[in-house]
Amino acid sequence: MLDEESVRCSHVARVQRVDAQHLCNRMATLRTLLFGTPLAPRGEGEVRALVEELNACLRGILVLLEAEVGPCAPLEQAKLEWGRLIEMDADYCGVAARRAALIFALHTLEAVRLHFAAEEPELVADLEQRVLPMVVPAFLAGMAQKPEALVLLTATLAELWPGEQIQASAEVAAEGEGGAEGARA
Repeated sequence: MLDEESVRCSHVARVQRVDAQHLCNRMATLRTLLFGTPLAPRGEGEVRALVEELNACLRGILVLLEAEVGPCAPLEQAKLEWGRLIEMDADYCGVAARRAALIFALHTLEAVRLHFAAEEPELVADLEQRVLPMVVPAFLAGMAQKPEALVLLTATLAELWPGEQIQASAEVAAEGEGGAEGARA
C-alpha cells in the first residue's frame, strides 16, 4: 500500500507477456515527444495533447519496468515517483520533467529504444550512441534537478549537430594538449 492507497485489481500481480508494443499507443513520433512540433503548425490544445501522449508513454514504460524487474520495493518507489510526475501540471516545467523521464528511460531501457527505433532508427541510434551517454550522467550527477537543461541539451545536440563526433573531438583536443606539454618538457 502506498500513501494509504487501497489495493485494487491493477495492483495484483499477473502473468502476462509485456513487449515494447505496450509502451504506448501514440500518434506522435519520438522526435515530437522529445522536441515538440514546429512552431508554425501549433494550435490550441497542442500542449494538452503532448502531455497526454507523454503520460501514456511514461505509463507504458512503467509496465515494461515492472515486467523487467518484478515486484520489489524500489519498483514501488519508482511507480510512486513516476505517478507524481504524470500528475504534474501541463505547463513548461511539467512537460520538461516528462521529457526528461523519457530521455532517462531511453538511456537505461533497451525495450524503450527498440520500440522507438522501429519508426525512427537514425534518431534512436544517434541518441543511444552519441548524445545520451554524454548528457545523462551529468544530469544524474546533478541529482536530476534540472530536467529542462537535460531536454534542451539533448535537443540541441540531436537537432543542431546530428552525427557530430563531439566526444571524439574533445578526446583528440585533450590528447593534443598532453602532447604539447610533453614537447615542452
